[in-house]
Order: sequence, then C-alpha cells, then structure tokens
Amino acid sequence: MTEREATLPALDRAVTHGLGLYETFKLTGGVPAFFDRHMDRLQGGLELLDIPAPCERDIMARWIVALSAADGVTDGGSRVLVTAGPPWGMPAVLIRNDIRPVPDHPLRVITHRGIRVSGALKAMTFMQSYLAMRAADAAGADDAIFVDDEGRMFEGATSNVFLVRGGGLVTTPAEGAILPGVMRAAVEAAAAADGIPVVEAYGRVADLRPDDAVFLTSSVRGIVPVASIDELALRIDDRLLGRLRGLVGDAERAAAAAFRERYL
Repeated sequence: MTEREATLPALDRAVTHGLGLYETFKLTGGVPAFFDRHMDRLQGGLELLDIPAPCERDIMARWIVALSAADGVTDGGSRVLVTAGPPWGMPAVLIRNDIRPVPDHPLRVITHRGIRVSGALKAMTFMQSYLAMRAADAAGADDAIFVDDEGRMFEGATSNVFLVRGGGLVTTPAEGAILPGVMRAAVEAAAAADGIPVVEAYGRVADLRPDDAVFLTSSVRGIVPVASIDELALRIDDRLLGRLRGLVGDAERAAAAAFRERYL
C-alpha cells in the first residue's frame, strides 16, 4: 500500500486527541539497529498510555525488513508510528522508510525556550519540536536546543545533547523531562566501556566556554558536532568524535547482526 492509499479511521484517537507513539530506527543493510531497545521504549510507552500492542515484536521486525526490501531503502531511516486507534478498535501501525540527509558540517544551533510536553515518551504530539525547528530555520540556524528559564539545556528538537568538558561527557539526566534516546544510551555505554567519564547533569548555556564542545545524537543522524550555540563558537573535538563514532558504529553492526540471528 502506498502512502497515498493508507488511511485511518476518522475517530482514531491519534486524529482526535494526538494519542500515539513512534520510533525511528536506523536501517543498516536492510535491518534496524538497536531494534529491541527501540521496541522496549515503545512497549513501555504503550503500557503507560494504556494502548494495546498492535502486534508481536517478531511480526513488527518482519514488517520493517519486508518494507525495506520492497522500497529499496536498505540504509536510511524507518519510522514506525502506532496510533491509539478509535474507541471501538485496535491501534493502527504506519511504517515509512526513507533516506535522510546526514549533516556534513558542524551545526549552528539556537536555544529555544520550552520543554516537550511528554519528554519521557516518543509521542506523535510533535508541536513543541516543530516550533523549535521553525525558530531555528527563521534564525538561519541548523537546529535548536530546548532550555528552561534558568538556561539549562535539556535536549535538541529531535536529539539528545552532550557537553564535552574536561575529557568527559555531560548529558542531561533522564528524569522524565527529556526523551531517553536510544543513541544517547549507546553513546553513554560506548564511552563508559572505553574509559571516557560520563556524568548526568544539567549544563547551562551561560556557563558554556569557547573551549567546550557540544554534540547532538539521534538514531539516524548519529553523532553530530555543534559549531555554535546562540552565536557562541564552540570547539570541535574531532578526535573524540571519531573515537565515539567508531565505537557506536561497532555497536550498531553488532546489533544488526543480533537482529538477523534472532528475527530472520
């Protein structure tokens, strides 16, 4: 079925109430990386919202792989969206694969006042992120980072934030105010295993120094350095970036191999 042919019931609660969740997987060689981590997060969100799982995990795995083969997108992104369904029926599942551009340059970023309504859930209610991305575009920037009234950095519009300082990493605590990103967890695990200190704490924009480095993480884009925040130029730590990208790449390949062994 094409995207023009796919339909939802008019009273699906995704339409009437914005209730639904999604996951965006990185496709590598036609299979999703970190599949079970994504599915664990999706399952937890569905349980919290009292939405029944639309299918067994192995069926979802086969759907993603089959669509990847059918549309020829073997390396790119796969977005799985689960709606709440109408009051009388079951949830719907929408899967769309595409090839997404990955930034080839350090990002120019602005801050955007606000925190996502459902930080702990990867909710289809995307308005806050949409407004932040529009603000970034209007400012001629590449992306935006959410901050509160105290200037504490929470997360990017569609990413998590890491501050590089003193040879270690600082990232916002996953206390319900940010989405606990799958790539964020992969970076933390890779860094810790390689002896790079990782601290969960709030970084403040006012405390940023030119010798600090910042990068954003997301499943498809991976690890992307930030050139500046609100015009403050930051250091680009190419050595650490290369090191982390290599470690995370190894983890992605291992996860893809584990997926093939378990689900194919």
